[in-house]
Amino acid sequence: MAHIEREIKLGLTSEAFARLTRLAPQRRSVSSVYYDTARQELRRAGIALRLRRDGARWLQTLKAQSSPHAGLAARAEWELPVRGKALEPARFPQAEIRSATGVDLARVARRLRPVFETRFTRRSGLVELDGRANAELCIDRGLIVSGKLREKISEVELELISGDTQALLRFAEGLALPLAYESKAERGYRLAAGLPRAPRKWRMPEIDAAGAPAAAFDALFSAALAQVGVNSAGMRTSRDPEYLHQLRVGLRRLRSALRAFAPILKDVKPLTRSMRAFMPALGAARDWDVFTERLGAVRTARARREPARRAAVAVVASQEFQAFLFHSLRWLQSRPWREPDATLRDFAPDRLEGLHRRTVEALGGKSARRRHKLRIRVKRLRYACEFFAPCFPAAALEPYIGPLAALQDVLGELNDIAVARRFLKALDAGAPKRLDARERQLIAALRAARQRFESAPQYWWPPG
Repeated sequence: MAHIEREIKLGLTSEAFARLTRLAPQRRSVSSVYYDTARQELRRAGIALRLRRDGARWLQTLKAQSSPHAGLAARAEWELPVRGKALEPARFPQAEIRSATGVDLARVARRLRPVFETRFTRRSGLVELDGRANAELCIDRGLIVSGKLREKISEVELELISGDTQALLRFAEGLALPLAYESKAERGYRLAAGLPRAPRKWRMPEIDAAGAPAAAFDALFSAALAQVGVNSAGMRTSRDPEYLHQLRVGLRRLRSALRAFAPILKDVKPLTRSMRAFMPALGAARDWDVFTERLGAVRTARARREPARRAAVAVVASQEFQAFLFHSLRWLQSRPWREPDATLRDFAPDRLEGLHRRTVEALGGKSARRRHKLRIRVKRLRYACEFFAPCFPAAALEPYIGPLAALQDVLGELNDIAVARRFLKALDAGAPKRLDARERQLIAALRAARQRFESAPQYWWPPG
């Protein structure tokens, strides 16, 4: 039977290394070679296969992601000792792995080849979590290697040995280190492909329309939380403005998921309060990014953009933001929902109808403030449509999603112009004529976009 590995990974600082080594007295060298086919069939199936030398032992391990990864990884793991420097795929439980992952290991065994290596020093020790739970704490420092490419490993892993995940999360948060979201395997594949670290865009999880609404919410919230976490880490180490943009997208998706599934959820107010507290600084920095990069900013704008960026980075590096990430994980692990006697397919129509109705109610406003309110409602509705899309035929969605997306685009550009006017006034600079002309075009287009959206078929109800 597969072992289910429950693990949290944290970034390691030099200060934390000195502080944590007393908890990890055992020291050994670890080297691993990761294998896949030329077409990377294992990676595409969510599988990592490695041959590891751990001190004097040789082990072969196959791991398969078994739940959404939002900082707390849960993976099915098969690990066996081997005689030496060669994989022995036939020794794995072939039928069990095929049933769990869909991969026929025997079929791909002859085509496996090394893809990358990891070489690191591991310090480890058992830690007591709360008197009733235990975990292994590992401190890994070394390198990921692919040809001539190298990437540093400096991380802490906490693997639950006994007890529940809440104890593991509380202990991890007490270490005061940032959550890390990429496994060594994910980083190795990226390095082998010659790809740099990049902002995390939305990754729609697999959703079962015939399953419970709570299961869908769990997957969606986890995916959005991972998007937030990965991009917050990127903001701390990179000046690429796309990290901020994708972080805000992740936060909006978190809030949209909470709204879309509100009837089955409980104890959401602390999460929404935290997100509201972060948004002003993050939103101001994003507005300056858009102003300077898309709308032909005046020279003095850069002097305003940099302080806004520093304020946004300070937010995501703060203890409050890290506490929010851990709180969100603990909340999710507590299963904060009731289980309605309905499938997701049954649950979706009423939720979409309510969001649609509130959006239609906001269509009439003509001021910039009312357009901004409408833009937010349109965005929430579009996210909900994506969340519930597996419940409906793709052909049924398009006549509605097309007009909805077009309306969002017009409103988004009008909002950019409204922000630009506010910033230009603050900089004591006049608005360029092309800005006035474009605004007039968009206001004229907005009426038609509203009408197309209002007449779009409400696909969530059966025809007739």
